[in-house]
Amino acid sequence: MSISVIGLGQIGSAIVPHLLALGREVRVWNRSTAAVEAMVALGAEPLNDVRDAFASDIVLSVLFDDAAVREVFTQEVLSSASGHAVHACMSTVSPDLADQLHQAHQAAGIGYLSAPLFGRPEAVRQKAANICVAGDASLVEIVRPCLESFARVWVIGNDPRQANVAKLCGNFLIGAAVGAMAEVSGILNAEKADADAFMILMTETLFSSPIYKNYAPSVTGTRPLPATGLALPMKDMDLLAAVSADNGLNSRLLAALRESLSLAKETGFGAYDWSMALGRAARGHIVGSQQ
Repeated sequence: MSISVIGLGQIGSAIVPHLLALGREVRVWNRSTAAVEAMVALGAEPLNDVRDAFASDIVLSVLFDDAAVREVFTQEVLSSASGHAVHACMSTVSPDLADQLHQAHQAAGIGYLSAPLFGRPEAVRQKAANICVAGDASLVEIVRPCLESFARVWVIGNDPRQANVAKLCGNFLIGAAVGAMAEVSGILNAEKADADAFMILMTETLFSSPIYKNYAPSVTGTRPLPATGLALPMKDMDLLAAVSADNGLNSRLLAALRESLSLAKETGFGAYDWSMALGRAARGHIVGSQQ
């Protein structure tokens, strides 16, 4: 069974070695060639045209956002695809786009799943990521072995958009935890207390989980996570806010997190990981100041 991977950013490039280890034929496509060449050096086959990806049995796409997905998966691309392929879209996109993709794939005779991934690139490399999947159960079983080569699979429902809503909700829970730790660090800092000691107490007892353990040292500034920027989390929170509004819900905590992210960006921390950005903003720092 052959596999194509569309999008070779940090996540896509981390996925390919696991697929190659399965002994499958792996084809790769990316808009920039450097990432393709790196995967070819590992044993993948390069694709010059994204339409050729659908000659594979399984297509995994890992693109940045709605705009990137729309740009790649045009009507022309889908209409030229062979009918036997199954496409699992691993991007964090809007549920409305998931609906549109599902319909477009059905019209083209292509199987479609939403399969957004939880996990930083290092988690993918360590086979410690998690994927929430939604769509036809028979299609899930076709792609499951590929996905389980680098992540644990959690089936959320049979409508693809349900996985996208779940991913946005999960990101909100992560952001809420990060935001709470940031505000706590600001309070402790104002009282001249040892925020790092407090975070160790919390992460070794009440909140002993990967999210708190990974993000707490970055919130306090002791061990900053790589600067990934606020554009991605702000995009995700905006998408979830739209889902909430469409359902007539009043999501006050989500609104507060969006406000905190906007303030951190306005303060000058737009290039930081959100843990570092929210932590510094909560402690009253300005760009260029010391911890």
